[in-house]
Amino acid sequence: MNKTIVITGGAIGLGRELTRLYCERGHHVVICGRTRSALEEVRSAHQNVTAVCADLAAPEGRRHFLEEIHALEIEVDLLIHNAALQFTYDFVKGCVPVERIETELLVNLLSPMELTTDLLPLLKTSGGARVVFISSALARVPKRSAPVYCASKAGLSVFAMALRYQLEDTGIRVSDVVPDLIVTRMARGRGDKALSAFEAAGKIIAGLDKGKDEIRLGRVPILYLLHRFVPGLAYKVLKAA
Repeated sequence: MNKTIVITGGAIGLGRELTRLYCERGHHVVICGRTRSALEEVRSAHQNVTAVCADLAAPEGRRHFLEEIHALEIEVDLLIHNAALQFTYDFVKGCVPVERIETELLVNLLSPMELTTDLLPLLKTSGGARVVFISSALARVPKRSAPVYCASKAGLSVFAMALRYQLEDTGIRVSDVVPDLIVTRMARGRGDKALSAFEAAGKIIAGLDKGKDEIRLGRVPILYLLHRFVPGLAYKVLKAA
């Protein structure tokens, strides 16, 4: 059965691979992104894509994306919150731009909350819908250089768990996905053990097909075990990542 899938940040990196794989299954995929050329590339490659140019850091961008979804008059079977930003900061040196902090929190945390709230009626009517949050191992074991990103992903994971509790009797499932390092623009040059976006997308979809509420990719299960039994070592390993 063909489904309607909404993916934020669906034109680049992991989001693009998720879009491609779901399109190849024949599903209708609705994506958003800030880069019009990337959106056009995806739309030209897949006839079953609806691409919306929207900046999720801006209130008008979020409204525009939601309006475009509602205008389709569809049910939403799967909502994947994939879009994210990561900036580096040095609070000791000062000159930390508050606007950048706000932008990072808006995209990584507030936007998923707002979009989920607005789209819940469309998720409820589909029957067996699922909301997916792409989190990060840095939510549990943070690194020094990206404190806002780590905090936003920690908030996202906690929100996903609390939302799962609230939606238990609605038929809507909630999944928290924690990838290993993925070869994307965000992680460029950060290690040779990173998963390809294609590989990560395939593993995520396989986990969702099995109905998993928690999906851990690559080395993440090992890191979580380390954090459980030797937390000091886990923090040391990730501190300077």
